[in-house]
Amino acid sequence: MGETFDFGFEEGDEEDRRPRGKREPAPDVADGLRGRDSGGVVTVTVDDSADVLAVALAARWKQAVDPRSLGSAVTAAVNAATMQALAKQVERPVADEPPVSPVPRHDGSRITPAEATRLMDAVTADLERFKRQVAEVVDRSVTAGSRGGHVRGTAQRGQVLDIAVDPTWAHTARTSELEQELLEVLRALRARSAPADLAQGPHSPAIAELMALVSDPNTLLRRVGLLP
Repeated sequence: MGETFDFGFEEGDEEDRRPRGKREPAPDVADGLRGRDSGGVVTVTVDDSADVLAVALAARWKQAVDPRSLGSAVTAAVNAATMQALAKQVERPVADEPPVSPVPRHDGSRITPAEATRLMDAVTADLERFKRQVAEVVDRSVTAGSRGGHVRGTAQRGQVLDIAVDPTWAHTARTSELEQELLEVLRALRARSAPADLAQGPHSPAIAELMALVSDPNTLLRRVGLLP
């Protein structure tokens, strides 16, 4: 027969019998967005950017779900929270968008054809590099494991595909230990499958210089010699 688990508490909760170590300070999640699985066993809190802030298990989660199915509950909860964050981003007014990086100032000198060609070549190369970076993230799944080695997960395009938890360890581990390893993995998956620098779009000195030029058409025309 397969491995069985005792979901009751007749002999006392293992967590209550073991010495408690020092816990890390809990993050401020008062204003976070919360996602839960259908059974309400797992709650994942994220910020508006979908970065994971906290993972919480129901007080007696072992009575509600088989430890072998805990990973599925975590996956459902984190994806529900991520969807809330994405919906909030779509609804965010334009005025709330983060400010763009300041563009470099120019001295107003004339731009020669050779300089314009070099600038466009540099911008093209930077855009191609950015496209390759985006393709690497979009086209492949990423994996992450907790430092304790009891939790692993995979994700793609910012969506968690699977969370695997060692069921034997989960059955005996303290809830705080389990929540910490889940948090480690979810944060790592988010960082690897949806890098923050790519979300900001392409940026480089050449792109910034070009944006500065096209933002002021009259100055651009004077610098290329089409206006006095």
